[in-house]
Amino acid sequence: MRCNHCTNAPCVEICPTTALYKRDDGIVDFDTDRCIGCKSCMQACPYDALYIDPGEHTAQKCNYCVHRVEVGIEPACVVVCPEQAIIAGDLDDPTTRIAQVVASEQVFVRAPEQGTEPNLWYKGVVQADLDPLAAESVIDNYIWRDPPDPVPPWMTVELTPKNGRESQAPPGFEYGHNGAPPRVVYNTDHPMPWGWRVSSYFLTKGIAAGLALAVAIALLAGSGTGPALINWVAPLAASVFLALTGGLLVTDLKRPDRFFYLLTKGRWGSWLVRGAVILSLYAAVLGLWFLAGVTGADDLVVALVWVAVPIALASAGYTAFLFGQAEGRDLWQNPILLWHMVAGAFAVGGGAGLVLDLFMEVPDSATTAFQWTMIGGAAALGLIAFAELTSRHPTRNIADAMHHMTRGVYAREWWLGGQGLGVVLPIVLGVAAVGGADWAGAAGGLAAMAGIWFADDAFVKAGQSVPLS
Repeated sequence: MRCNHCTNAPCVEICPTTALYKRDDGIVDFDTDRCIGCKSCMQACPYDALYIDPGEHTAQKCNYCVHRVEVGIEPACVVVCPEQAIIAGDLDDPTTRIAQVVASEQVFVRAPEQGTEPNLWYKGVVQADLDPLAAESVIDNYIWRDPPDPVPPWMTVELTPKNGRESQAPPGFEYGHNGAPPRVVYNTDHPMPWGWRVSSYFLTKGIAAGLALAVAIALLAGSGTGPALINWVAPLAASVFLALTGGLLVTDLKRPDRFFYLLTKGRWGSWLVRGAVILSLYAAVLGLWFLAGVTGADDLVVALVWVAVPIALASAGYTAFLFGQAEGRDLWQNPILLWHMVAGAFAVGGGAGLVLDLFMEVPDSATTAFQWTMIGGAAALGLIAFAELTSRHPTRNIADAMHHMTRGVYAREWWLGGQGLGVVLPIVLGVAAVGGADWAGAAGGLAAMAGIWFADDAFVKAGQSVPLS
C-alpha cells in the first residue's frame, strides 16, 4: 500500500520514538534505527500503509522513494509504470502536471472523514471503489494470491457474517454505471498488530491501579493503617502486577531490545511515552509506600496512599488516550473508553483486595470497602456497556466493529465473558459477601478479573476486525 503522506499524519503523532517524522517537503519518512516495533503506527494509519518488516522486525512503509527524489529522480513506481498511470510531483507548484490534474479533474482521496488530509489522489474511480467496506462481500478466492493454508494464520482477522449493511452504499457514495457495488478481486491476510498481550496488559494494569484505589476507599471507610494488607501487601501486590504490565508491553514489541528508547528517545506527544512515564512514577510511589509500610511509618503510609490515588487513576485511564491516537480504529475513539478503564480498575482492585482478604487479617471496614468497590466498579462497567450498545454509531467502521464484538465472532467472549463473568457475577457474589459469605467476595474478585480480560480482548480484536484496505 502506498503511503498517503498525510498533512495531518496520525502515524507521526502516535510514534513514541520519532521513528516516523514529517520532512519539510511534506514527505512522511521513516527512521528504522529508532523504531521499537510497537505497531502503534499500524493502528493509527487509516490506510493500512504500514507493515512489519520480517527481516528488521521494525515497521516499514512507502517513503516516496525519498532517496531518489532528493537527487531529482521520480519515485520508482512512477518510472516503472508503462502507462504513466502514476503521477508524482509538487502539489504546491501550479505548473506541475499533478497540481493541474488535481485542480482540474475529478479526483478522490481515501477516508476523507478521518481528517488526515491525505496527499494521494485517485482519478477515474467512484468513491465507493476506495472504501473496503463498500464491497458486497469479502471472499478468500482471488486471482493474485496464494491459496490459503488449511489452518488460517494465527490472529488473521476473521470477518463475521453480514450485518445487513454491506450491500448498502454509504451516504454520498455512488456505485458504478451499472449500479453494482464494488467487488474484491485482490486481497491478502490482514494480521492483527495487537493481540492477547495488549488485552492482558489492560487487566494487569487495572489490578495494579485498582489496589491503590481500593485501599484509599478502605481508609475513607475508617479501616486505618496497621494491617499488613494495607501497609505493605497491597503495594507489593500492585508492584507485581505493574511489573507484569511492563513485561507484557516489552515482549509485545518487535524490537524489545530497544524498549528503553521510550524514555531516552521518546516523543512526549505520544501516549505510549506518557504512559511509560506514568507507570514509572506509579512504580516509584508504590516502592515508597511499601518501604513506609514495612518500617511502620503509618502516617507516611496514609500520605503515600493519597499520593498514589491520582497516579493510579492516570495509570488506569491513559490507555484510552493512546487508543484515541489509533485513528485507523474507529471503535477505539469512543470517549466512554476512559470511564471503562477507570471502572474496570475499581472492579478488579476491589476484587484483588477480597482475594488477599482470604489469607490475611483485615478489619471488617476494609473488607466491606473492598466489597463495595468491586460491586460499584462492576455496576459501572454494566452501565458503560449499556451506553455502548444504545449509542448511535457515527461511522460504518464503528457499526461493523460493534457487530463483530456483540453479534459476530467475538460475541460469546463479550457477552458471556465480559458481561456475565465481569459484571453480573461480581455484583451477585459481592452482595452475597456483604451478607456474610466471605468466600463469595474472593470468587467475585476472580470473576471480575476474568471478565475484564474477556471484555477487553473482544474490544481489542473487534476494533481491528474492520478492513482498512
